[in-house]
Amino acid sequence: MHNVINNIIDDSYEKLLLDEMPVTIEYGIVKDYSELLSNSINQLRESDKKRVIVIKVGEMFDVIMVNKITKELQKNFPDKEFILLVDDYRELDLDFKFIKSMAGWCIVLHHAKDRDGEDMINFKNIDNHHRNKLFLSRNNKGKIHRTEWVKFLEDNNLKEKGYVSEGWNGIFLEHLNGDFIETVETFEQIGYNYWNQRYPSRDDFSLMNFYNDSFCEVVLSSEYDIKASPYGAFDSEKEWRPFLCCEIPQIVIFKNYDDYLRAEGFDLFDDVLDTSFYKTDNLNRKFEIIKSNLEIIENDLIVDSRFRDDIWLRLKSNQDRLFDGWENYFYKKIDEFKNV
Repeated sequence: MHNVINNIIDDSYEKLLLDEMPVTIEYGIVKDYSELLSNSINQLRESDKKRVIVIKVGEMFDVIMVNKITKELQKNFPDKEFILLVDDYRELDLDFKFIKSMAGWCIVLHHAKDRDGEDMINFKNIDNHHRNKLFLSRNNKGKIHRTEWVKFLEDNNLKEKGYVSEGWNGIFLEHLNGDFIETVETFEQIGYNYWNQRYPSRDDFSLMNFYNDSFCEVVLSSEYDIKASPYGAFDSEKEWRPFLCCEIPQIVIFKNYDDYLRAEGFDLFDDVLDTSFYKTDNLNRKFEIIKSNLEIIENDLIVDSRFRDDIWLRLKSNQDRLFDGWENYFYKKIDEFKNV
């Protein structure tokens, strides 16, 4: 992910990719970064650039350590301006200007490009067609919020209304309907080749068929409880897939993540759905609200197994906003620093 961001940020900045540098790790936590610091100092000594972007978009460092490392670098290079790019959505009190990375936005667009590096033409061709399932829910690692979600679906007789994978049980989307990939023609004609299922086989078919056949993606993020995460509040490509694929997003993630999405112009359908589940840490409460939202989607936002026309236009607007590009978000934040 950091390499993708590194390639987008222009070369007027010196870029320090912390996640690529050697550190000593114990139990998943960085314990010794002296070699990283030495390598960073050597890199900056060889650079005449006055502006430095310190990039932390992986799950190795917490942002407090990034701040500490950067303070040590500034002592060695007091004439350089340091800006931190961090994937942590908590309220932060740092010694440097910083940008919340929204790295998942960047990476999902990168993954969406075809093998020739063309623009997302295929995704722009998604239309408002007949769909069979109410929702999609992709779950690989058996983290507590994911296993509890699947149990909630089973207890409330909702599982049959969606495509639900359970990686911890060896159940992946390719198992849910053996004939589905071969019989759905829409995506075969358009030529989608996106998010190939990696487990348990490496068949060259596309999971986009499942997006094409559902209305909503319920995303169970890597973490939903900030207090339980040693790396802070971060997101990934998972949270951005619904916007790319014209699905109604329902994202189980840390509290208040919705504020960042709205601030960047993404529509969460607040006027027709209850988005208060973003404001609670209570997992069961989140699930109950999402259940109610699924009922609203099924009964009010779908007509003849298609999205209501006004809802479809809003979904396409979300996709257009995504296509505006992560780099525009980044440079807008840089410009805000100049105006302070």
